[in-house]
Amino acid sequence: MNFETMKAVIIGAGNVGTHIAIALQQQGVHVQQIVSRTMRSAVELASKIECTFTTDISEINMQADIYFICVSDRAIQQVIRQLNVGDKLIIHTSGSIGIDVFYDYALNYGVVYPMQTFSKFKDINYNEIPFFIEANTKENETILYDFLKKISPHVSVANSQQRGIIHLSAVFACNFTNHMCTISEKMLKEQKIKFDVFKPLLRETFDKITRYSPFESQTGPAIRNDMQVINKHLDVLSEYPEIKEIYKAISTNIISTHAKKEE
Repeated sequence: MNFETMKAVIIGAGNVGTHIAIALQQQGVHVQQIVSRTMRSAVELASKIECTFTTDISEINMQADIYFICVSDRAIQQVIRQLNVGDKLIIHTSGSIGIDVFYDYALNYGVVYPMQTFSKFKDINYNEIPFFIEANTKENETILYDFLKKISPHVSVANSQQRGIIHLSAVFACNFTNHMCTISEKMLKEQKIKFDVFKPLLRETFDKITRYSPFESQTGPAIRNDMQVINKHLDVLSEYPEIKEIYKAISTNIISTHAKKEE
């Protein structure tokens, strides 16, 4: 496939769809059309990419070479069932949905999982993103690999089981970490303290994680098995029962994880 003449359609104009469209455009791919459930998001992304748009999947452009499905996991199969683009290459971008979702519905298909957290409003250096790919044929795998190498040097082949574990691990490392910060922010706000005071702490934490390893970088009362401090924290959290259970579960896991190191 000649990438300089490649034509693409993006289905989904959310965070992932927006960045996939931008990344493709930056590599000279002609993004022909944006398909989105909502008019507002379709218009917003289409105006940015300078292409046509539709909110009706039955009006999809049939002249593209590749179709990227960038919708929520629960909507992927429904979109695939509605697509009727012959032998064109169809790709979904989910980390948790297997390639078997295409069975019986497509001839050429694959998965491109960009392991990054995306937000429409924030620019991203695509060169740093790890991409995990899978395809139904070696030829399609090569097409995806060669093209994505133009976007990022970090391209790997991963089957659906491997990709599922990668996605699960990313939920722990990214989504849960962000939620822990949300809890911290809420507790600080109740004491009229700005979350900004935690930013140096977070920078140092992630600097150590990336320089060394998460296991080696663990600090805090749980790794010291300091039950006096832990029990004091649990007393404070008595008025926050859900957060208290989170604290107990994570502290217990830290203690047991690092106890194994000493065995």
